[in-house]
Amino acid sequence: MSGYPSNFTYLSYIIGIPVIDAASGRQVGRVVDMAAGLREMFPRISGAMISRGGWNGARAYLPWKNVKSLELRKALVAEGAAEAFAQEPKLGENEILIKETFWDKQIVDIHGCKVVRVNDLHLLREDQNLWVVHMDVGIPGLLRRLGCFGPCDWLFKLVFSVPMREKFISWKFVQPITSTIGSDALALKVHHSKLSELHPADLAEIFIDLGTDERLLILQSLDDATAAQAFQEMPLSARVQMAETIPEGRLAGLVDGMAMDEVVDLVAQLPKKKKDALLRRLPAEKVAQVKGLLEVSRRVAGSIMNTAFLSVRRDATAAQVLEQVKAEAKRVESIYHTYVLDENDELVGVVTLRQLLTAPADAPVAGFMRKRVVRVALDTNIKDVADIFLKYDFTVLPVVDRRGRVQGTITMKDSVEAVFQQVRSEAEVVK
Repeated sequence: MSGYPSNFTYLSYIIGIPVIDAASGRQVGRVVDMAAGLREMFPRISGAMISRGGWNGARAYLPWKNVKSLELRKALVAEGAAEAFAQEPKLGENEILIKETFWDKQIVDIHGCKVVRVNDLHLLREDQNLWVVHMDVGIPGLLRRLGCFGPCDWLFKLVFSVPMREKFISWKFVQPITSTIGSDALALKVHHSKLSELHPADLAEIFIDLGTDERLLILQSLDDATAAQAFQEMPLSARVQMAETIPEGRLAGLVDGMAMDEVVDLVAQLPKKKKDALLRRLPAEKVAQVKGLLEVSRRVAGSIMNTAFLSVRRDATAAQVLEQVKAEAKRVESIYHTYVLDENDELVGVVTLRQLLTAPADAPVAGFMRKRVVRVALDTNIKDVADIFLKYDFTVLPVVDRRGRVQGTITMKDSVEAVFQQVRSEAEVVK
């Protein structure tokens, strides 16, 4: 237990030790798991699941208050241990079995934003009381369970001149994701997920590391907006794979919260049956936009634009535009540029959020807008779009039709990703 005082121990030092009945002094079974309550900040050991072993594997629940002594890796002595087998083993309302729940299971390390495998549990001991304080996710934890940590550590130090490093994650940064969890209390913890506090890009990486069932479980624990943003951040191939396993109703909820260009990319890659089922569940207006964009060539600006953007008339005042920005902030991809249109809906200028914040509240945008707006056409090749981003160092560009009416916007990120996919496709064709 390098780096930790001696009042820390491991679950693997308790699992399997003999259980001695205090009254008779006889061995009545062995510890096969430990129960812990979830009401406190750190789960407190509240009982032991013991078994007689043998062909029928009779099990019993032993309340931790009955424990008289605990000698690690040796024996547990408890009152009423023999009589415990007369009752049906049953956990309390806020209890879980910590070995069954965590050993060899994947968890989300909230602090490190990654999925890891639990090899052992690190416990804090005070007299007979124990608390779960860390998940042991290092190689030493696995070797300890296999009973070969000592020789392996000795060999490691002989070769590398340093001991093997323990690797712990505090309980505070753990998000259980196993679908075998039966405790309502832990389910509640998942519902109020700490995952929602992560950046969508970090959540996307976590999704990639999970299996299908775990992904769905995590999705169910997130609110719609967070889930949609995380889903959108996943690579397209992973997104398509995941979409095929998500029920259409839930998938429609995710898609409805995504940027239009990302929706089009996804829908274009889905199998026809899945695509048709998804489109039947989306709002009619969104379906019309998706179908329209799907008809556009995949190598032109119109295929990667986002159709949600801010626009105002040129006689609108700075205060009016700011109110519009606030009202539509959740709908649009970028709030930093608002496009100014004339009475024919043609693009005549652009104002930035900085200009709106610094201009007099009653000043019409026509008085301070930038009139020369760099734009691309719907049929501009995406490589040319990328060149424009590089030349001007813009973060977003408007896309206009032949009459100069804004149809959508493209971000630099979307442009770079589209060019990368095109170059890679062309390289694969050459091979």
